[in-house]
Amino acid sequence: MKKLIVSVAVLVALSTSPVLACDQQEAVDLMVKVSTALGEKAGAAKTEEDSLKVAAANAKVNEGGEALSAGNPDKACEIYRAVAQEEGIPLN
Repeated sequence: MKKLIVSVAVLVALSTSPVLACDQQEAVDLMVKVSTALGEKAGAAKTEEDSLKVAAANAKVNEGGEALSAGNPDKACEIYRAVAQEEGIPLN
């Protein structure tokens, strides 16, 4: 029984932990997907509020680019995934 509880605890911890590490190529792929989707959102923006929201998301994407160029693809992926989630951008 104790082994089962420990196993469940490990599974819960893994499922709630941040996404596993990613490499530079994955970070670049995420950046392209998110940037492309934000470009489409910018083109479809109808109000100043919509445009400002896209601009703020692009600023975060730029932070991801800075992390990537500094050699930290994990941080970049974390940023890109967060922006995608906030903006409803599918990454599949």
